[in-house]
Amino acid sequence: MTMKKWRPLWSYDVEKTERWLSEMAAEGNSLTDVDRMTRMFTFDRTAAETVHYQVVYDKSRSVLPRKLEEAGWEETLAEKKWKFMKNEFVGISVFPSREGVLKRNRLHFYVLTGLAFFYVMPLLMMLISLIMLLRGIGTVHPSPLWLVTVIFFLQILIVMGLAVFVNQKLKRFETTFFGGAMDVEESSGKTFVKWRFGWMYAPDILESWLAEMAAEGNHLVRVGKPGVRFVFEKGEPKCVSYVFDYQLKTAPSYFDVHKSAGWKLKYTSPYSFMKYSLWAQPYDDGFDKLRFTYDSKEKKAQVRKVVLSAVTLFVYLVVLTLFALFANYSMYQGNGWTLYGRILVGLLVVAFVFHISNMVRTLKYAFRMRKV
Repeated sequence: MTMKKWRPLWSYDVEKTERWLSEMAAEGNSLTDVDRMTRMFTFDRTAAETVHYQVVYDKSRSVLPRKLEEAGWEETLAEKKWKFMKNEFVGISVFPSREGVLKRNRLHFYVLTGLAFFYVMPLLMMLISLIMLLRGIGTVHPSPLWLVTVIFFLQILIVMGLAVFVNQKLKRFETTFFGGAMDVEESSGKTFVKWRFGWMYAPDILESWLAEMAAEGNHLVRVGKPGVRFVFEKGEPKCVSYVFDYQLKTAPSYFDVHKSAGWKLKYTSPYSFMKYSLWAQPYDDGFDKLRFTYDSKEKKAQVRKVVLSAVTLFVYLVVLTLFALFANYSMYQGNGWTLYGRILVGLLVVAFVFHISNMVRTLKYAFRMRKV
């Protein structure tokens, strides 16, 4: 007997898919086919078996390495670049690489995020038009093209929702399999909190401040969400190097490489691109501070990367905010101000000042770091 199951987003949560395939096998449903286009899984009814599944995305189409064969892995199904591996052994210690899945899902996330940023402006225009219609401002002319507008609007919402979904799944995948988990220390005494907003736009100031806090015996325990709540614990004074690192995108081995060098991950941003991380490592008094690099060219390249990314983002946000501000101001100026309108325009003004302030902080950082 053949059974089909539809799993439209299975490739963005392979862990869940693997558990589901193992459960299906335990119920006597053997995987026989996966249609990548329709996202349909096909099973045949067989004897129940206890197996561990792992989904692999492999562009090389290479044969299964001997080490994996000896560990009990076998390819049960291949669909283009996707491979479905299963293992009947108990206490498996060797697993196929997950780098292919990571790279593939990251690429999808980048495309979705790029589209989502592009769609912000049309979405704002549509929302403003919708608000005007609901308030009785303007008229609606019957037209079959309204259907196109509705479909376009729904497509924007789907793309934005999918970008958020993929980001959440990708973040958990990286944390689980690529060492992206933060090194949170358990506090044994009384803790206290310091707040730092926008520190990623002046990272040199943050690094110096944290080092001074450690030298005074105030040790960073963790950085709470959303990355502005610094929790400290009182202790013995220590020399600790803090390093802010920015990566447009991180290599799969990024976290493992630095952790194996003795660095502790104190904070990392929850996105797979434009990722900034805060690392710490104690060192002996009398020695130079530890850094990721001591090369002047590499330091300047890092500063350029931070500044260009931040300024580009803020220019986009400033233009977006100005557009929304102009559109709302014009609408309420011509049709009368309401309390809601005053609050909305006030918030947009605050957002505009916030973006400009952070852009200035970033430029000041670039100026301070010009002679590193």
